[in-house]
Amino acid sequence: MDTTAFTKHGKYLMLALDHRGSFKKLLNPKNPEEVDPFDAIEAKKAIIESVFDQITGVLLDMDYGLEAYATANYLKPKPFLLAMETSGYTEEDGERVNVLETSAFDIKEQGALGTKLLIYVNHKAPSTRKQIETAKIALEDSHKQGLPFFLEPVTYGESEGEVIETLAALLQGNINPDVFKIEYPGSDKNCKIVTEVLGKTPWIMLTRGDDFDNFTKKLQIACDNGCSGFLAGRALWQEYFSLKEKAEKEKFLKEVLPARFKKISDIVSK
Repeated sequence: MDTTAFTKHGKYLMLALDHRGSFKKLLNPKNPEEVDPFDAIEAKKAIIESVFDQITGVLLDMDYGLEAYATANYLKPKPFLLAMETSGYTEEDGERVNVLETSAFDIKEQGALGTKLLIYVNHKAPSTRKQIETAKIALEDSHKQGLPFFLEPVTYGESEGEVIETLAALLQGNINPDVFKIEYPGSDKNCKIVTEVLGKTPWIMLTRGDDFDNFTKKLQIACDNGCSGFLAGRALWQEYFSLKEKAEKEKFLKEVLPARFKKISDIVSK
């Protein structure tokens, strides 16, 4: 499937804002379930507006992100993805299992130009087979609707080579998304291996809650070795929620966040 709508000169400069449970925890660490949906929507809208002129696309959720995007102030709309999975995961025999919540048909009806699925993968565990089956259903459903499919396999972070082993397990299971959204593979050598293993399939980086400086360093190494961009979330904007003063929040949105996005965009685009 064609993903050029999400790129600029072949590079993905995308904002990740599909967080739900973790987003509520940022808004109210002590009582996340008491977060008013209006507050979550307004916070996401402010983040979107802060970098909208720079992004090539944005990843949203149905609960808050879609409404935030619909009510944000911008001159010309940009393409967005919608998440297919439920927030969080269930546990089966100590393993993390993801569940599909939204169909590709419903996502297309909302105006999205692509789908995204996050799955946790422990390639050594029996749960891998179930996760691969979930990914296969999502992939086939997305392509049936003519939508490109972005797959985000998240490892348990137990070893440096885990990203490569996870990708190998998915490819062996005939899971071939249009874009892989992955964690930093651990080294420049591993980045090269990922690029070789995936061939023509582009891969972009997620931030997985890393701090901005660390993510920037990892992104530089990744892009030097075949990475095609990013779908960046918390590393960009998570500090916003720890700021107390209105003036500090406004400065973060007007200066810090746009500058951060430009910095990582320049790394990818050079």
